[in-house]
Amino acid sequence: MSDLQDWPEPGGRAPAPGEELHRLQDFVNTNDVESAADALGTPEKLRRWLVAIGAIPREATVDREVHARAIAIREGLRALGEANNGEEPDRRWVEAMNRAAAGVPLVASIGGPGWHLAGVERGVDGYLGGILATLLSSMADGSWSRVKACRNDTCRWLFYDASRNRSGTWCTMAICGSRMKARAYRARRRETAGRRAPDIRPAPTVEPLAYGQ
Repeated sequence: MSDLQDWPEPGGRAPAPGEELHRLQDFVNTNDVESAADALGTPEKLRRWLVAIGAIPREATVDREVHARAIAIREGLRALGEANNGEEPDRRWVEAMNRAAAGVPLVASIGGPGWHLAGVERGVDGYLGGILATLLSSMADGSWSRVKACRNDTCRWLFYDASRNRSGTWCTMAICGSRMKARAYRARRRETAGRRAPDIRPAPTVEPLAYGQ
């Protein structure tokens, strides 16, 4: 059974090339921020998802500690995708990912002209080890810089920027790009309206009463 979801990418965008980077992308996008739908929201949901993609056997169990580790790594990866898109990453998630990664050992193997990283453990931690190994390998070969989190803060979909100059900003220009441009336009309109001079009208003239009236 393949552990790639092959979910349709926004706007028909191609997924990350290669199974390993595509697998990492699938993992992060299990949290659909825009629709508030988290496919890994509980330990049981994580277990069912990993069973469905063939990463763990059906009889495997997932406890709260392992679940928390998986979520920390997933959201840390999204934060790194924000950094790749020129934004300040959420440091809390990056730090949480680093703490979680300390519990997921990796081993390096050298063969032929190159090297390879892999997880040591079996089960959930073995899957997470593979994800972390992909992160490090893609950082080493330069492909990680093309993995970005959509700049729309209500989306944050992890996409692969295949543009020649790596200028992609949104998961899809037609949806998130248009929304963010409209949002920026409305913000500029409000700012301009706030700077307009107040409409101060002169006070009405009151004619003085003649003496004796």
